[in-house]
Amino acid sequence: YRLAAEHPNITRLVGVGTTHQGRPLLVMEIVGSNKERNCPLVWVDGGMHAREWITVSASMLFIKKLLEGYVLTTTLQACSTRQKFAIQPLANPDGYAYSWNSERLWRKNRSPTSVAWCKGVDLNRNFDINFGGPGASDFSCSEIYSGSSAFSEHESQGIARYLSSVRHKLLGYFSLHSYGQMWLTPLSYTRRKVEDRSMHLDVADHATRSIKELTGHRYSYGPATALMYVTSGDSSDWVYSELNCSHTYGIELGDLGRYGFLLPPSHIKPAGRVVAAGILSAVQYISSSPTNLTTRKRQRKFRRRKWKS
Repeated sequence: YRLAAEHPNITRLVGVGTTHQGRPLLVMEIVGSNKERNCPLVWVDGGMHAREWITVSASMLFIKKLLEGYVLTTTLQACSTRQKFAIQPLANPDGYAYSWNSERLWRKNRSPTSVAWCKGVDLNRNFDINFGGPGASDFSCSEIYSGSSAFSEHESQGIARYLSSVRHKLLGYFSLHSYGQMWLTPLSYTRRKVEDRSMHLDVADHATRSIKELTGHRYSYGPATALMYVTSGDSSDWVYSELNCSHTYGIELGDLGRYGFLLPPSHIKPAGRVVAAGILSAVQYISSSPTNLTTRKRQRKFRRRKWKS
């Protein structure tokens, strides 16, 4: 709220719904010097998994750096004059609050399930792409419980509703997670090679090189199924397949396992620098090369939905 109030001419705070417990789901739109209605838009989200606190802090630092300027001045100006940014620092407010107040390593949201003593849905298994497939669970007590149905959750609905409304100008989707220091490319639910694979690897190579040069941190890159494991109902896969956005990436922030989810505060600012270096360089690289733009044929026809209230 404070950052939006301090920069009213270049920001807009958008509500995309409320959680089961009544917390607002907020997206910060940053338009920079570009007031054009249909200019390309870049989405960034953090905090989808409650225990991944570093993604929330890094998202907030990214917003602050976009608004107040950064060492990457040339890159920042080049991006802000051509793109808008939509950033949701906290995609899972209920789970995040619970991880602060009750159970530090809580992962899911706090929605009720069919089992009274097992609350919560894994939001990154709740999107309508291979829903309920490998890497997800239909058991309510599981950490990777996908929910009763695709988009059963207010949080995933809010993201999907907003992105559906801007799908024709969506240049890139970046979802922050932790940990492992990896830049993940599509797809997550299948080991099948996508037609954009070489383009994805070019972007990932460029972004991870920038991260190394500007922060000193080494990030590996490649398909999510090769570097991690198979997951179904993943947000990045849904945006890639359903919204026809060629550039969807998952970024697993630090560390490499020494602290895992329990990073000390000294890691917050470096994580913010990693996010800024990686995303801004990727966006600039995508925008500067015509072959990187979204030109592939739609994999599936977009389905208009009547979202639940």
